[in-house]
Amino acid sequence: MKRENQIFQANNCTIENFSEDHIDQVYAIELYSNPTPWSEKIFHKIIESRSLSFVIKLEDQVIGFCMANRVLDECHLQNITVAKEYRRQGLGQFMMDILIKRMRLADLNSVLLEVRKSNHAAQSFYKKLDFERLSERKDYYKTDNGKENAIIMHRIL
Repeated sequence: MKRENQIFQANNCTIENFSEDHIDQVYAIELYSNPTPWSEKIFHKIIESRSLSFVIKLEDQVIGFCMANRVLDECHLQNITVAKEYRRQGLGQFMMDILIKRMRLADLNSVLLEVRKSNHAAQSFYKKLDFERLSERKDYYKTDNGKENAIIMHRIL
């Protein structure tokens, strides 16, 4: 079986609301996954905001996280990341399914996100999940060489 065709098996995983207990592991994943990682302070603020955010754990290890919050009548997906040894196994799709279920419970019918213009893999992932490109935001992300545009995408449930 090709790696791309592997389906993430959730049997041994737990879904937990994002909390202080997860910050160290989430931050470690963030540091090696994001070219301009969020600070620990940002993760603490997410906890304070009582967001839709959650983590996926395999035994006691966080293997993925989804940071999202409610903005008026829609969901803003801020960060979704999978630990590198669990990528391309369906965990991202699994987390998006969970987020959509949480959105429905909160009576939210659309989700908005920003993605780096250079992150073609993420854009492709979102397109497969029926996200559409809305616009481009100039100089949204910091980079080592300056700034990079963001592609704004959304999905209506």
